Amino acid sequence: MIIERYLFKELAGTLFAVTTVLFLIFVSSWFARLLGQVAAGSVQADLIFLLLSLKSVDALMILLPLSFYLAVLLAFGRLYKDSEMTAMLACGVSLTRITRLVFLMGLGFALIVASVSLYFGPMAKSERYVLQEKMKSASGLEVVAAGQFREMGGGNVVFYAERLSDDGKSMENIFIQAERQDVLNLIVAERGSQTSERDGGRYLLLKNGYRYEGEPGQANFRITKFGEHKVLVRQPEAVFKVDSVVAIPSLALWQSGRPHELAELQWRISMPVSVVLLALLAVFLSRSSPRQGRYAKFFLGILVYIIYSNLLGVAKTWVEKGKVDALIGVWWVHLLLMIVIAVLMVQHSGGLRVLLASSKIKGCHCETA
Repeated sequence: MIIERYLFKELAGTLFAVTTVLFLIFVSSWFARLLGQVAAGSVQADLIFLLLSLKSVDALMILLPLSFYLAVLLAFGRLYKDSEMTAMLACGVSLTRITRLVFLMGLGFALIVASVSLYFGPMAKSERYVLQEKMKSASGLEVVAAGQFREMGGGNVVFYAERLSDDGKSMENIFIQAERQDVLNLIVAERGSQTSERDGGRYLLLKNGYRYEGEPGQANFRITKFGEHKVLVRQPEAVFKVDSVVAIPSLALWQSGRPHELAELQWRISMPVSVVLLALLAVFLSRSSPRQGRYAKFFLGILVYIIYSNLLGVAKTWVEKGKVDALIGVWWVHLLLMIVIAVLMVQHSGGLRVLLASSKIKGCHCETA
């Protein structure tokens, strides 16, 4: 039990450090991207942290299997570098015992990954897509800043307000330019405020202004002075449906017989499966001599992971396009990795017998001397 506790502590500490680093790298890069979208006016500033949290849950499906794989590689790489693994094996701690511990930890971690990939991940994607659709259909006034021109409606509308109230609903010195079917509409007003009607639509109530309507380059503009003028800025709320297969609940995918939905389900199941397989691979792949250093097999492990993940992506695409039967699906990639693990296990056991035999011979010589 002492050996198990020591190995568990070593793996858990390394896993926490690796997961934290990878997660912070992802969050910082995505946060910078969202800040750019806020500056461009396509994302509301008050929704940036909600979008970031939803995207982070989605990303955990990929980050967690990679984190556990790298943790085993780094932890066992250090044990081999400091000759601790050699000492444990020479003292009778079998490789089977060590592998069983990693396997059980992998199973426990795979349950966490399964909850993310099969439930929380699709739910977060669905919420994020619905939120993005709502932002696309919004009036655009939510991202207006005082003293800045903003494009709305795909660039067909330009809005400007010199001053805004704290809640953003009241404005002063407003300019609006809209172009529809080669007809240009210009509206200037002293004040304006957002209002809602019974039908759920949102309007901008403008006061004390002028409206100019006509074709660019022509002199026949129509000028209208108004005391009050309403402009529709958003239609009544609609019910948004997410059609993307990545946001469909896993149970619905299981009941479906369409290839692209079965491919998505197999991809989600592959995430917890990959946790266990990659952990076993890392146990044997991390074997090195003290002279090779802690990171001797790290880059080889990264290369193997890239090949494995790319093969999973290719297999998923083949199932989506109907080139491979759903019964075969992506499972042949996992089978291929199992074969690699079996080969490394045989090689590792052979090398281990030689190491133990040599240590016994040295021990005998010492006693004879």
